[in-house]
Amino acid sequence: MKKIVIALFLIFMSISIISFSYIPKGNSENTTIAQSVHHPLFLSNITVSSDIPFNQDPSYYSFEAYHIVPPNETPVVVHVATNLLFNDTGLAPFYLKVNIPKGNYSLELMNVSIREFNGTQYDRQAYIFVNGVPIFWGSTQEINNSTAEVDVTMFENLLQGNVTFEPVIQNYYDAKIGITGLYQLNITLYLYPGPKPEGLPNEFVPLFVNCTTEKIDYNYSYVILSPSLSSITRSYVIPNGTYRMDALIWEEGGGVDEFWYANEPATRSILMYYNGKLASVINPYETIYTGGINLFYWKPLTSINTLSFHAPYIAELTPLLALGNQANITVTVTNMIPGSAWDIAGVLMLWVNQSNPLISGHLIIQKTNFMDSGPMYIPSYLGEYYLENGHYTIQYDSQLNFKYGTEISNVSQSGTFIARQEFNNVFEYAYLDESFTDKALDTGIYNASLDIHGNYPITMYLDAIAFPITNPNVIPYNLTYEQNGTISLGLTYNFDWIYGNYSHEVNVNESLYSIGGFSGILEIINRYGGAVLVSISSNNAETFKNLKATWLVDGSGFTEKFSAGALQNSTVNFNGYYIYIKESFTKIDPPITHSMSRNTNTEQSLLINNLPISKLKIHDIYHYKLYTIMRAPLGYFVRF
Repeated sequence: MKKIVIALFLIFMSISIISFSYIPKGNSENTTIAQSVHHPLFLSNITVSSDIPFNQDPSYYSFEAYHIVPPNETPVVVHVATNLLFNDTGLAPFYLKVNIPKGNYSLELMNVSIREFNGTQYDRQAYIFVNGVPIFWGSTQEINNSTAEVDVTMFENLLQGNVTFEPVIQNYYDAKIGITGLYQLNITLYLYPGPKPEGLPNEFVPLFVNCTTEKIDYNYSYVILSPSLSSITRSYVIPNGTYRMDALIWEEGGGVDEFWYANEPATRSILMYYNGKLASVINPYETIYTGGINLFYWKPLTSINTLSFHAPYIAELTPLLALGNQANITVTVTNMIPGSAWDIAGVLMLWVNQSNPLISGHLIIQKTNFMDSGPMYIPSYLGEYYLENGHYTIQYDSQLNFKYGTEISNVSQSGTFIARQEFNNVFEYAYLDESFTDKALDTGIYNASLDIHGNYPITMYLDAIAFPITNPNVIPYNLTYEQNGTISLGLTYNFDWIYGNYSHEVNVNESLYSIGGFSGILEIINRYGGAVLVSISSNNAETFKNLKATWLVDGSGFTEKFSAGALQNSTVNFNGYYIYIKESFTKIDPPITHSMSRNTNTEQSLLINNLPISKLKIHDIYHYKLYTIMRAPLGYFVRF
């Protein structure tokens, strides 16, 4: 009989006759109200057994929708890793010594492709560090293979000469319970010759190195925050002559907080403090991995930011240079509950000119405010209604006096978050919306600005019932399970960076909708909720993803439009298949500055429409054929 191995993330851990339930631990006044209400059984990190057939043979079974069109230049190709094997590696990295040819590059892309084989495996986190600095944050597809690419141009001054790559796939192997899957990783750099972007950071300090719970010195930036380690502080010496300072932060919720928006409290904010002052608020994105909630939703079409995170959070810290060169940096996560786990990594990106040291500085304005209403419960017709709201504002203005010149630095941040839920023991509605705006302006010895604003809404409906068949007090035991639901997820991310005469703008609008469910018989194999789906009686799921992204350098670039749909409708073959894939790229020319007007509107696009996935050669398309499209005549569509 075909089997599916399932790790059940029990937000709600005690068993009732018709459902699993959990009473959140929190303030006594809230707990009293909530104790009469149960939640439905909530699934996470579900994986398919190796004896299920997967008949499709694409170049890549899953791929990230977000892509960047490179310039019409032959890239310098650096093969960082080829078929690197991860078997029960946990957080241990490989240490790969790589020589990157020095030169000036206008764009640097990194392709990350991963293959799963040798049996059942769960979705796993995938990270890539260079000299301890995180430059890639993503995860795996549980089956077959996947590919994604990221823009690493910001790290051009790091990625040169002899460097050490430290790839990590947090894989675990346990043959006793049938978890035998392995992962192979390929990493390739594509360096496109051309004028080097102006104003790139020239020093990088990885944050929170050697802070893993395993207490092993892996020499890369990584820490897991939890109720037992609710914050972490480390001290750093900022080089004298630093005239600009940003922090790039990566995050992901784990444990019971993989879907924190279905918990109470349902809001999370990552707070960064600099020498005791609230310096930034990071809004975590609701990333759903390929085994999350319903594994059939994500095969083959994955959720937003799953294979690679393409909405990086940058905290502008330049005004705080006025506090001196000793920096105590702290991060913490709000509203954690028992079982919460938050993976945090980051880097200080520094602009340093040691020949022009900082002589003095002072904060002109410093204002911070962070408010969270806390959980509020109201009895409803269906069971219980929960709501929570919050907002924050941060403003720092400073004057930095250097040996040669003065810099005025202004930073302002603001944001709101709102959570709504309604639930009983078989039904849950969860809604979370996060909106934020970050602005920075530096004037004086150099002129620069940074404007980031975004919005992360998610809405989820879930119906789930579970009936024990055998004695639930004796492990293993069996139960019948049925789940149906919908997920609606969005990403709006706008990034506008100007340094001197150089400008870079990225605008991303992405949406996803999934609907469907499955049913069968589960065998619970341990008290933590591990289970085997010993039979499946129904499976139907549809997922649709749409993306529009504009990528510009000095006003020139492209707009990408992507749309895809995928379907699951079988109880014997869980490949799923693409209903359609449409993708086009439209060139954008820089604005005309002279008085004589002329028509320069051109549209040069790649269109992939309704092709069988077996004919898509994603890697070849994006690294061989795409940069030739820019020479196509007006209105010409390239088809493969």
